[in-house]
Amino acid sequence: QEFIEDVYVIQDSFVNMFLIKGDDHYIAIDAGNNADHIRQEFDRLNIKAEEVEAVFLTHTDQDHTAALSLFENATIYISEAEEQMIDGRRPRFLFVHNTFEYEPELVEDGQVITVSGLEVQGILTPGHTPGSMSYLIDGKYLFVGDSMSLEDGQVNLFNEFFNMDSETQRASLKKLADLSGVEYRFTAHYGVADDYAKAFSAWAE
Repeated sequence: QEFIEDVYVIQDSFVNMFLIKGDDHYIAIDAGNNADHIRQEFDRLNIKAEEVEAVFLTHTDQDHTAALSLFENATIYISEAEEQMIDGRRPRFLFVHNTFEYEPELVEDGQVITVSGLEVQGILTPGHTPGSMSYLIDGKYLFVGDSMSLEDGQVNLFNEFFNMDSETQRASLKKLADLSGVEYRFTAHYGVADDYAKAFSAWAE
Protein backbone atom coordinates (compact mmCIF):
# COMPACT_ATOMS: atom_id res chain seq x y z
CA GLN A 1 0.00 0.00 0.00
CA GLU A 2 1.03 3.62 -0.46
CA PHE A 3 1.91 4.79 3.06
CA ILE A 4 2.62 8.39 2.15
CA GLU A 5 3.00 9.96 -1.27
CA ASP A 6 5.51 7.98 -3.34
CA VAL A 7 6.45 5.62 -0.46
CA TYR A 8 4.98 2.13 -0.56
CA VAL A 9 5.01 -0.55 2.14
CA ILE A 10 4.83 -4.16 0.97
CA GLN A 11 3.94 -6.50 3.81
CA ASP A 12 5.43 -9.94 3.30
CA SER A 13 4.32 -12.16 6.15
CA PHE A 14 6.36 -10.96 9.15
CA VAL A 15 8.65 -8.54 7.31
CA ASN A 16 8.20 -5.36 5.28
CA MET A 17 10.01 -4.13 2.21
CA PHE A 18 9.62 -0.63 0.84
CA LEU A 19 9.41 1.12 -2.52
CA ILE A 20 10.15 4.79 -3.09
CA LYS A 21 9.15 6.42 -6.37
CA GLY A 22 11.76 8.59 -8.00
CA ASP A 23 11.66 10.71 -11.15
CA ASP A 24 11.46 7.80 -13.59
CA HIS A 25 11.96 4.62 -11.58
CA TYR A 26 11.63 3.14 -8.11
CA ILE A 27 14.15 2.17 -5.50
CA ALA A 28 13.53 -0.68 -3.08
CA ILE A 29 14.66 -1.05 0.49
CA ASP A 30 15.17 -4.79 1.04
CA ALA A 31 13.52 -7.56 -0.96
CA GLY A 32 11.18 -9.54 1.26
CA ASN A 33 10.89 -13.11 2.42
CA ASN A 34 8.83 -14.69 -0.36
CA ALA A 35 9.35 -13.85 -4.03
CA ASP A 36 5.93 -15.10 -5.17
CA HIS A 37 4.14 -12.92 -2.64
CA ILE A 38 6.23 -9.89 -3.57
CA ARG A 39 5.36 -10.45 -7.24
CA GLN A 40 1.66 -10.55 -6.38
CA GLU A 41 1.94 -7.34 -4.39
CA PHE A 42 3.65 -5.59 -7.29
CA ASP A 43 0.81 -6.67 -9.57
CA ARG A 44 -1.73 -5.37 -7.06
CA LEU A 45 0.04 -2.01 -6.95
CA ASN A 46 0.32 -1.98 -10.75
CA ILE A 47 4.08 -1.50 -10.50
CA LYS A 48 6.45 -3.48 -12.71
CA ALA A 49 9.49 -5.08 -11.10
CA GLU A 50 11.61 -3.91 -14.03
CA GLU A 51 10.88 -0.32 -12.95
CA VAL A 52 13.02 -0.87 -9.84
CA GLU A 53 16.40 0.69 -10.59
CA ALA A 54 18.14 -0.08 -7.29
CA VAL A 55 17.70 -2.31 -4.25
CA PHE A 56 19.35 -1.12 -1.05
CA LEU A 57 19.69 -4.03 1.38
CA THR A 58 19.81 -3.17 5.06
CA HIS A 59 21.57 -6.53 5.54
CA THR A 60 21.72 -9.93 3.86
CA ASP A 61 19.50 -12.18 5.99
CA GLN A 62 17.19 -14.33 3.87
CA ASP A 63 13.98 -12.58 4.92
CA HIS A 64 15.34 -9.39 3.33
CA THR A 65 16.70 -10.85 0.07
CA ALA A 66 14.26 -13.49 -1.21
CA ALA A 67 12.78 -11.48 -4.10
CA LEU A 68 16.02 -10.09 -5.52
CA SER A 69 15.58 -12.26 -8.61
CA LEU A 70 12.53 -10.20 -9.60
CA PHE A 71 14.55 -7.02 -10.04
CA GLU A 72 16.54 -7.84 -13.16
CA ASN A 73 17.27 -4.21 -14.00
CA ALA A 74 18.30 -3.18 -10.52
CA THR A 75 21.71 -2.54 -9.03
CA ILE A 76 21.95 -4.21 -5.62
CA TYR A 77 23.67 -2.31 -2.83
CA ILE A 78 24.96 -3.52 0.53
CA SER A 79 27.30 -1.90 3.00
CA GLU A 80 30.99 -2.52 2.59
CA ALA A 81 31.03 -4.06 6.08
CA GLU A 82 28.28 -6.55 5.15
CA GLU A 83 30.39 -8.19 2.44
CA GLN A 84 31.94 -10.47 5.09
CA MET A 85 28.49 -12.01 5.63
CA ILE A 86 28.21 -13.29 2.04
CA ASP A 87 31.79 -14.19 1.09
CA GLY A 88 32.28 -16.92 3.67
CA ARG A 89 34.32 -14.93 6.17
CA ARG A 90 31.63 -14.53 8.82
CA PRO A 91 28.88 -17.04 9.74
CA ARG A 92 25.42 -15.77 10.61
CA PHE A 93 24.98 -18.46 13.24
CA LEU A 94 27.27 -21.33 14.16
CA PHE A 95 28.15 -23.05 10.86
CA VAL A 96 25.36 -21.16 9.05
CA HIS A 97 26.26 -18.56 6.41
CA ASN A 98 24.10 -16.12 4.49
CA THR A 99 23.85 -17.18 0.85
CA PHE A 100 23.96 -14.65 -1.95
CA GLU A 101 24.02 -15.15 -5.72
CA TYR A 102 24.51 -11.55 -6.80
CA GLU A 103 27.38 -9.10 -7.30
CA PRO A 104 26.44 -6.11 -5.14
CA GLU A 105 27.80 -2.62 -5.16
CA LEU A 106 29.36 -1.72 -1.83
CA VAL A 107 28.32 1.38 0.12
CA GLU A 108 30.59 3.16 2.59
CA ASP A 109 29.33 4.75 5.80
CA GLY A 110 28.00 8.21 4.97
CA GLN A 111 28.13 7.70 1.21
CA VAL A 112 25.37 9.36 -0.80
CA ILE A 113 24.08 7.70 -3.99
CA THR A 114 21.61 9.44 -6.31
CA VAL A 115 19.10 7.20 -8.09
CA SER A 116 16.25 8.56 -10.22
CA GLY A 117 16.49 11.92 -8.48
CA LEU A 118 16.47 10.42 -4.97
CA GLU A 119 19.43 11.00 -2.65
CA VAL A 120 20.18 7.87 -0.65
CA GLN A 121 22.65 8.16 2.22
CA GLY A 122 24.00 4.97 3.74
CA ILE A 123 24.44 5.10 7.52
CA LEU A 124 26.30 2.14 8.99
CA THR A 125 24.34 0.79 11.98
CA PRO A 126 26.01 -2.51 12.94
CA GLY A 127 24.79 -4.84 15.63
CA HIS A 128 22.15 -7.05 14.05
CA THR A 129 24.88 -7.97 11.59
CA PRO A 130 28.34 -6.36 11.32
CA GLY A 131 27.30 -4.52 8.17
CA SER A 132 23.72 -3.57 8.92
CA MET A 133 23.04 -0.26 7.21
CA SER A 134 20.22 2.25 7.49
CA TYR A 135 19.29 4.44 4.53
CA LEU A 136 18.21 8.07 4.72
CA ILE A 137 16.22 9.15 1.65
CA ASP A 138 16.25 12.85 0.74
CA GLY A 139 17.14 13.64 4.34
CA LYS A 140 13.65 12.82 5.68
CA TYR A 141 12.79 9.12 5.37
CA LEU A 142 14.93 6.71 7.40
CA PHE A 143 14.82 2.97 6.71
CA VAL A 144 16.49 0.94 9.45
CA GLY A 145 15.86 -2.72 8.64
CA ASP A 146 16.51 -4.75 11.81
CA SER A 147 18.65 -2.15 13.56
CA MET A 148 15.97 -1.51 16.20
CA SER A 149 12.56 -2.43 17.52
CA LEU A 150 9.67 -0.06 18.19
CA GLU A 151 7.35 -0.53 21.15
CA ASP A 152 4.76 2.05 22.23
CA GLY A 153 6.45 4.57 19.98
CA GLN A 154 9.85 4.09 21.66
CA VAL A 155 13.01 2.79 20.03
CA ASN A 156 14.75 -0.20 21.59
CA LEU A 157 17.13 -2.97 20.61
CA PHE A 158 16.03 -5.54 18.07
CA ASN A 159 15.31 -9.05 19.38
CA GLU A 160 18.65 -9.91 21.00
CA PHE A 161 18.45 -13.58 20.04
CA PHE A 162 18.88 -12.52 16.41
CA ASN A 163 21.41 -9.74 17.03
CA MET A 164 25.03 -10.67 16.50
CA ASP A 165 26.20 -7.85 18.82
CA SER A 166 23.58 -5.96 20.82
CA GLU A 167 26.12 -3.70 22.53
CA THR A 168 27.27 -2.51 19.13
CA GLN A 169 23.63 -1.95 18.19
CA ARG A 170 23.25 0.29 21.26
CA ALA A 171 25.97 2.53 19.86
CA SER A 172 24.25 2.49 16.47
CA LEU A 173 21.00 3.67 18.02
CA LYS A 174 22.76 6.56 19.74
CA LYS A 175 24.23 7.47 16.35
CA LEU A 176 20.78 7.51 14.74
CA ALA A 177 19.36 9.53 17.64
CA ASP A 178 21.60 12.43 16.61
CA LEU A 179 20.03 12.77 13.16
CA SER A 180 17.86 15.81 12.53
CA GLY A 181 15.15 16.51 9.99
CA VAL A 182 13.84 12.94 9.82
CA GLU A 183 10.07 12.80 9.32
CA TYR A 184 9.46 9.05 9.29
CA ARG A 185 11.40 6.05 10.49
CA PHE A 186 10.53 2.72 8.85
CA THR A 187 11.42 -0.64 10.40
CA ALA A 188 11.28 -4.04 8.76
CA HIS A 189 9.35 -5.76 11.57
CA TYR A 190 8.02 -3.11 13.97
CA GLY A 191 6.12 -0.58 11.89
CA VAL A 192 6.71 3.13 11.42
CA ALA A 193 7.35 6.09 13.74
CA ASP A 194 6.46 9.64 12.70
CA ASP A 195 7.68 11.41 15.85
CA TYR A 196 11.42 10.96 15.57
CA ALA A 197 12.42 12.95 18.64
CA LYS A 198 9.94 11.10 20.86
CA ALA A 199 10.96 7.69 19.50
CA PHE A 200 14.64 8.35 20.27
CA SER A 201 14.15 10.35 23.47
CA ALA A 202 15.88 7.69 25.59
CA TRP A 203 18.88 7.53 23.26
CA ALA A 204 19.75 11.17 22.61
CA GLU A 205 22.91 12.43 24.24
